[in-house]
This record gives sequence, C-alpha cells and structure tokens, in this order.
Amino acid sequence: MIINCPFRLARKAKAFLAMTFLNIFLLGTTCPLFAQPTDNYIPTAKKFLAFMEAGKFHDAYSLFDSSVTKMITEGQNEAGWKKIHAKLGALKKQTRSRVEEIKPYEAVFLTCIYDSAQLDLKVVMNPQYRIVGYFFVPSEKYSPPSYADTAGITERKVEVKTGSYVLSGILTLPKKGDHFPVVVLVHGSGPSDRDETIGLNKPFKDLALGLATKGIATLRYDKRTFVYGVKSAPNPKLLTLKEETVDDAVSALHLVQSLKEVDQKKIYVLGHSLGAVAAPRIAKETPFVAGLILMAGNARAFEDVVTDQMAYVLPQQIPKKQSDSLLGILAKQVDRIKHGDFNDSTEHLPLGLSGVYWKDIKNYDQTGTAKSLGMPMLFLQGEKDYQVTMKDFDIWKKTLAGKKNAEFISYPGFFHLFMPGDGKPGDYEKSGHIGEKVISDISAWIKK
Repeated sequence: MIINCPFRLARKAKAFLAMTFLNIFLLGTTCPLFAQPTDNYIPTAKKFLAFMEAGKFHDAYSLFDSSVTKMITEGQNEAGWKKIHAKLGALKKQTRSRVEEIKPYEAVFLTCIYDSAQLDLKVVMNPQYRIVGYFFVPSEKYSPPSYADTAGITERKVEVKTGSYVLSGILTLPKKGDHFPVVVLVHGSGPSDRDETIGLNKPFKDLALGLATKGIATLRYDKRTFVYGVKSAPNPKLLTLKEETVDDAVSALHLVQSLKEVDQKKIYVLGHSLGAVAAPRIAKETPFVAGLILMAGNARAFEDVVTDQMAYVLPQQIPKKQSDSLLGILAKQVDRIKHGDFNDSTEHLPLGLSGVYWKDIKNYDQTGTAKSLGMPMLFLQGEKDYQVTMKDFDIWKKTLAGKKNAEFISYPGFFHLFMPGDGKPGDYEKSGHIGEKVISDISAWIKK
C-alpha cells in the first residue's frame, strides 16, 4: 500500500529505474535451487541502500556485478537515484526485509518509508551476492481472499521437527466442529516460507484459509532450505530431494497424525510444483495417508522442464544473442545429465545443483511411483502455466489411464500459482488469490 503518495509516483519510480537497470539485467548460466542463507543477501542490500542514501555512490557502485558496470556509469547511477529521490523525499525508516527467489537470482525487498511514500526497494543479486538490478515497487500487504471466512477460522503455531531441524509452522482449523480432515502443504522448488510467498502472493495461505472455510484443516510450515540454507543437510554437497522436501513432509504428516482435532483416516498431502513431484515419494513413506493432491507437478524429466522454461523466458528478458548463448550452455549441461555424468562441479550441471542432487532426482520416477499407489489422487493444472505445462498434465493422464483412483482437472486462464494470468513472467508481479473453484474442487474431492 502506498502511504501519502499517489500510485503514479511508484509507477514512475519503477519505470525509470527499471528502464535503466532491467536493460542490463543479465541472466547467469546457473540457477541454484537452494538459496544461500538469507542473511547473506539482506546485508548487501542494506549496505547498498545506506551508501545510496549517504551519497556514497562510488561505494554503492562497487557492489554491482560487472555485467552492470559495463553498461552503466557511476554517474548515470547517481543521476538516476537523485531524480527519483527528489520525488520521494527523505528516508524516515527502513522496516521489513525479505528475500524472494527469482530464478536465477535472489531479490531482497527492503520496505522504506519516505516523506511522500512507502515503497519496497527491490535489490536483485546473483549467487555471488553482486547486484544486477534495483528498482522501487509498491509495498503491499496480503489481504485474505473473498471466499475466506476469517471469523470462522483459528490458527496456532506448531513446530515440525526432523532430527535437529526445527521448522515453524501454522495449523489452520475451522472454529466449529472436531475431527477435521487435514491437508499437509508441501512447497515447490527453492527456499520458501510457510505461505509459499511469491511476490505479493501467498498461495499456501490462500489454500489454508479457503479450505478451513470449507471445514478442512491444514498444516503449512517453513521449508528447510528457507530456514537453514546451505546447512539444510549435514553435508551441503550431499543434499537431495529427500533432505530438501521429503523428510520434513513425512515429519509433518506424523505430527498431524498425533493431533486430537484431526480425523486420523483423512490425512492428505497437497504438493505444489516440486512438492507435487515429491508427493508420491512421500506417500511411500507414510502409508496412513488417505490421498494426494498434485498441483502443477511435472511428469517429464526435470532437466527437460528446465530447458523449456529457459527457452520460453530468456528471449523475453535479454537480447537474442545473449539468450542463444545461455541456452547453448544449458544444452551442454543437460546433455551431461542425459548421459549420466553426475561427477562434475556444479558449474557444469544445470541450475548449479550438485551431481548428487541430479542423480537422486533422475533415479526417481514420479509417474511410475504414482501408478503403484492405490490411494486416491487428484491432479490439478493451470492451462496458462508455462513452468509446468499441459504437456506434463497429459503425460500424467496417459500414464494413469484406467486407474480409477486418479482424477484430473485443468483450469483455463490460470498460471502456475492457480491464479488468473497471461502465461508470462509478469504474472508473478501481480497480486491475486488462488481461484475459488480450485478450493471448491479440492474440498469436494476430500469430502467424497
């Protein structure tokens, strides 16, 4: 929300700095799935803001990646900042800080209260903690979806424990009734908080509030890589999907199994994106689970999905020559995976992931595992999703054809977050909520 400032000011600020910096927003050749601990990014962003506010433009300029300094001078950076700052006035206070993964980068959002506006300074960094772009964006707060009856919902804090790893979570319950069906929410790729916050959107919070309104409890928790970063496994080089996702989901399921408010015969797993891919693997370790809900889970090989994503996104963001070069590098990395070469450094493997991670995920057949399960499964897909596409949805349907325990629903006009979109990267910049029909379909399926 903009305070004491018409929205056009935020748009002008964003447009000016976006024009200056997004033109030099070069994508790297790797895309780390596991971000470094957030405290490695936030101090750099805060230092940058402090330098700029103090007029120490040379020190601020030294924090830029070389791809930026090749295309913009120190003087241009100073002039751009001063032009915007003249409209904003003095910085009164810097409040909240958060980190969001924007593959292949990390974006730090610093909420800044100026004389004439409250805005978030978005500072985008590569894995080497060098700044590749910055601009101001509106600072907005989450509002519950219209279909959520917040007055009829209660929430309490819980902890999901797996060995020495402790993850904060939220149990969301209807106020009226008892022995509720419960759904454990499992995140997509990258570090993610309990709400699966992406920009202004919180899809897991939408799901929790929407399902509680329908009489269904949920458990959502911070992902291990969000809390522990590279320390998410005793040996970071040996981290796999098991440590990243599966183990904590299993712990969360055992936790809800012990709760008095829960119907022990109606415990479900809902996985989104990578969480959907992991869901059949999670179910193998928790035979008491009543069913799986797979939202936008890829059925194809992970490296093929990555290739398609990059081939779609890169040409929209950078010049064709650069895009072709990066796609050529990715093709060589993917070729190594296809030939089972998992022993090289992360620099020569897709997404900057270790060979151990790639070997683990290549050895896991999500469609075959799902086919072996007898429990009910609900597959959901947004038809405007460019990350996990209808290709994957059709493969799931073909693989599980004839299986009476599998149901499939796709949603026209919805992108990867199951919100209305155009099927373009800009969808993530918009504020929205998971479609009410998605909530209704999940609820009806659980209650059958």
